[in-house]
Amino acid sequence: MSCALTAERRAEAVRKCLLFIPRLWGRFTTLVVALLAVSTVSLGQDVVRVIDTPNMSIGEEPLRAFKTVEKAWRSGNAQALADLLSGSRVYVEIRGIEDMSGYFTRPQILYIFKDMFASMKQLNFSFVRYYSREKEGSRVYGIAQRSYKNNRGNKLYRDTVYFTLVKEESRWAVVEIKSTW
Repeated sequence: MSCALTAERRAEAVRKCLLFIPRLWGRFTTLVVALLAVSTVSLGQDVVRVIDTPNMSIGEEPLRAFKTVEKAWRSGNAQALADLLSGSRVYVEIRGIEDMSGYFTRPQILYIFKDMFASMKQLNFSFVRYYSREKEGSRVYGIAQRSYKNNRGNKLYRDTVYFTLVKEESRWAVVEIKSTW
Protein backbone atom coordinates (compact mmCIF):
# COMPACT_ATOMS: atom_id res chain seq x y z
CA MET A 1 0.00 0.00 0.00
CA SER A 2 2.73 2.47 0.92
CA CYS A 3 4.67 1.65 -2.29
CA ALA A 4 1.64 2.45 -4.44
CA LEU A 5 1.11 5.71 -2.57
CA THR A 6 4.78 6.65 -3.01
CA ALA A 7 4.61 5.84 -6.74
CA GLU A 8 1.48 8.01 -7.02
CA ARG A 9 3.24 10.89 -5.32
CA ARG A 10 6.27 10.51 -7.57
CA ALA A 11 4.07 10.43 -10.66
CA GLU A 12 2.27 13.58 -9.49
CA ALA A 13 5.59 15.37 -8.84
CA VAL A 14 6.85 14.44 -12.32
CA ARG A 15 3.60 15.64 -13.89
CA LYS A 16 3.84 18.99 -12.09
CA CYS A 17 7.46 19.44 -13.22
CA LEU A 18 6.54 18.66 -16.82
CA LEU A 19 3.72 21.22 -16.69
CA PHE A 20 6.07 23.86 -15.24
CA ILE A 21 8.78 23.58 -17.93
CA PRO A 22 6.69 25.04 -20.83
CA ARG A 23 5.57 27.94 -18.61
CA LEU A 24 9.15 28.70 -17.65
CA TRP A 25 10.24 28.55 -21.30
CA GLY A 26 7.33 30.80 -22.31
CA ARG A 27 8.31 33.40 -19.72
CA PHE A 28 11.93 33.25 -20.91
CA THR A 29 10.96 33.85 -24.56
CA THR A 30 8.62 36.66 -23.49
CA LEU A 31 11.52 38.28 -21.64
CA VAL A 32 13.71 38.03 -24.74
CA VAL A 33 10.98 39.62 -26.89
CA ALA A 34 10.54 42.39 -24.32
CA LEU A 35 14.25 43.11 -24.30
CA LEU A 36 14.27 43.28 -28.09
CA ALA A 37 11.28 45.59 -27.98
CA VAL A 38 12.96 48.20 -25.82
CA SER A 39 16.25 48.39 -27.64
CA THR A 40 17.62 48.73 -31.14
CA VAL A 41 19.93 45.86 -31.95
CA SER A 42 21.93 45.37 -35.12
CA LEU A 43 21.83 41.75 -36.25
CA GLY A 44 23.99 41.59 -39.35
CA GLN A 45 21.97 43.26 -42.10
CA ASP A 46 18.69 43.20 -40.15
CA VAL A 47 17.84 45.94 -37.68
CA VAL A 48 15.28 45.70 -34.91
CA ARG A 49 13.26 48.91 -34.91
CA VAL A 50 10.91 49.84 -32.12
CA ILE A 51 7.97 51.79 -33.44
CA ASP A 52 6.47 53.95 -30.73
CA THR A 53 3.83 55.56 -32.90
CA PRO A 54 1.21 53.36 -34.57
CA ASN A 55 1.47 54.98 -37.99
CA MET A 56 5.14 54.21 -38.71
CA SER A 57 6.39 51.69 -41.22
CA ILE A 58 5.20 48.27 -40.14
CA GLY A 59 2.75 48.60 -43.00
CA GLU A 60 -0.92 49.41 -43.26
CA GLU A 61 -2.15 45.80 -43.37
CA PRO A 62 -0.56 44.61 -40.10
CA LEU A 63 -1.52 47.91 -38.46
CA ARG A 64 -5.15 47.26 -39.45
CA ALA A 65 -4.89 43.76 -37.97
CA PHE A 66 -3.57 45.19 -34.70
CA LYS A 67 -6.38 47.75 -34.60
CA THR A 68 -8.92 44.97 -35.15
CA VAL A 69 -7.37 43.00 -32.27
CA GLU A 70 -7.55 46.11 -30.08
CA LYS A 71 -11.20 46.76 -30.90
CA ALA A 72 -12.21 43.11 -30.42
CA TRP A 73 -10.35 42.80 -27.12
CA ARG A 74 -11.83 46.03 -25.72
CA SER A 75 -15.34 44.91 -26.58
CA GLY A 76 -14.81 41.31 -25.40
CA ASN A 77 -15.58 39.93 -28.86
CA ALA A 78 -14.05 36.44 -28.79
CA GLN A 79 -15.29 35.58 -32.30
CA ALA A 80 -13.62 38.62 -33.86
CA LEU A 81 -10.35 37.70 -32.14
CA ALA A 82 -10.62 34.08 -33.26
CA ASP A 83 -11.15 35.23 -36.85
CA LEU A 84 -7.72 36.90 -36.75
CA LEU A 85 -5.90 33.75 -35.65
CA SER A 86 -3.64 31.65 -37.81
CA GLY A 87 -5.04 28.57 -39.52
CA SER A 88 -2.34 26.53 -37.80
CA ARG A 89 -1.93 26.20 -34.05
CA VAL A 90 -1.44 29.41 -32.05
CA TYR A 91 0.58 29.73 -28.85
CA VAL A 92 -1.45 31.34 -26.06
CA GLU A 93 -0.28 32.20 -22.55
CA ILE A 94 -2.46 34.89 -21.01
CA ARG A 95 -2.42 36.02 -17.42
CA GLY A 96 -5.68 35.13 -15.76
CA ILE A 97 -6.00 31.84 -17.63
CA GLU A 98 -2.69 30.25 -16.59
CA ASP A 99 -4.13 26.75 -16.56
CA MET A 100 -4.69 27.10 -20.28
CA SER A 101 -1.34 27.86 -21.90
CA GLY A 102 0.14 26.12 -24.91
CA TYR A 103 -0.61 25.61 -28.59
CA PHE A 104 -4.27 25.63 -29.54
CA THR A 105 -6.44 25.55 -32.66
CA ARG A 106 -8.74 28.41 -33.60
CA PRO A 107 -11.94 26.75 -32.20
CA GLN A 108 -10.18 25.96 -28.91
CA ILE A 109 -8.99 29.56 -28.55
CA LEU A 110 -12.48 30.85 -29.30
CA TYR A 111 -13.78 29.02 -26.21
CA ILE A 112 -10.77 30.12 -24.13
CA PHE A 113 -11.44 33.76 -25.04
CA LYS A 114 -15.18 33.40 -24.39
CA ASP A 115 -14.44 32.05 -20.91
CA MET A 116 -11.81 34.73 -20.30
CA PHE A 117 -14.12 37.60 -21.27
CA ALA A 118 -16.96 36.08 -19.22
CA SER A 119 -14.75 35.88 -16.11
CA MET A 120 -12.93 39.23 -16.48
CA LYS A 121 -14.03 42.78 -17.06
CA GLN A 122 -11.62 44.39 -19.54
CA LEU A 123 -11.05 47.98 -18.43
CA ASN A 124 -8.39 48.99 -20.92
CA PHE A 125 -6.52 47.44 -23.82
CA SER A 126 -4.35 49.43 -26.19
CA PHE A 127 -1.25 48.82 -28.26
CA VAL A 128 1.72 50.92 -27.25
CA ARG A 129 4.38 49.61 -29.66
CA TYR A 130 4.74 47.82 -32.97
CA TYR A 131 7.93 46.54 -34.53
CA SER A 132 9.43 44.20 -37.08
CA ARG A 133 12.75 42.36 -36.96
CA GLU A 134 12.83 41.63 -40.66
CA LYS A 135 13.35 43.89 -43.65
CA GLU A 136 10.57 42.22 -45.58
CA GLY A 137 8.16 42.50 -42.67
CA SER A 138 6.78 38.95 -42.90
CA ARG A 139 6.55 38.85 -39.10
CA VAL A 140 5.50 41.82 -36.96
CA TYR A 141 5.08 42.27 -33.23
CA GLY A 142 2.72 44.35 -31.15
CA ILE A 143 2.88 45.20 -27.46
CA ALA A 144 -0.32 46.16 -25.65
CA GLN A 145 -1.07 47.35 -22.13
CA ARG A 146 -4.10 45.79 -20.50
CA SER A 147 -6.01 46.38 -17.28
CA TYR A 148 -8.87 44.23 -16.06
CA LYS A 149 -10.78 43.07 -13.01
CA ASN A 150 -11.61 39.49 -12.21
CA ASN A 151 -15.37 39.08 -11.80
CA ARG A 152 -14.82 37.14 -8.56
CA GLY A 153 -13.08 40.05 -6.86
CA ASN A 154 -12.56 43.76 -7.09
CA LYS A 155 -8.80 43.70 -7.54
CA LEU A 156 -7.37 45.63 -10.48
CA TYR A 157 -4.79 43.79 -12.61
CA ARG A 158 -2.43 45.30 -15.18
CA ASP A 159 -0.19 43.48 -17.57
CA THR A 160 1.52 43.62 -20.93
CA VAL A 161 0.29 41.47 -23.81
CA TYR A 162 2.62 40.54 -26.68
CA PHE A 163 1.28 39.60 -30.11
CA THR A 164 3.08 38.09 -33.08
CA LEU A 165 1.53 38.35 -36.54
CA VAL A 166 2.68 36.56 -39.69
CA LYS A 167 1.66 36.93 -43.30
CA GLU A 168 -0.57 34.00 -44.33
CA GLU A 169 -1.40 34.19 -48.00
CA SER A 170 -3.30 37.47 -48.34
CA ARG A 171 -3.87 38.30 -44.67
CA TRP A 172 -2.02 38.93 -41.41
CA ALA A 173 -2.73 36.30 -38.76
CA VAL A 174 -1.98 36.07 -35.06
CA VAL A 175 0.37 33.17 -34.23
CA GLU A 176 1.28 34.02 -30.63
CA ILE A 177 -0.32 35.83 -27.67
CA LYS A 178 1.51 36.11 -24.35
CA SER A 179 1.12 38.28 -21.32
CA THR A 180 3.46 39.18 -18.48
CA TRP A 181 3.12 41.04 -15.21
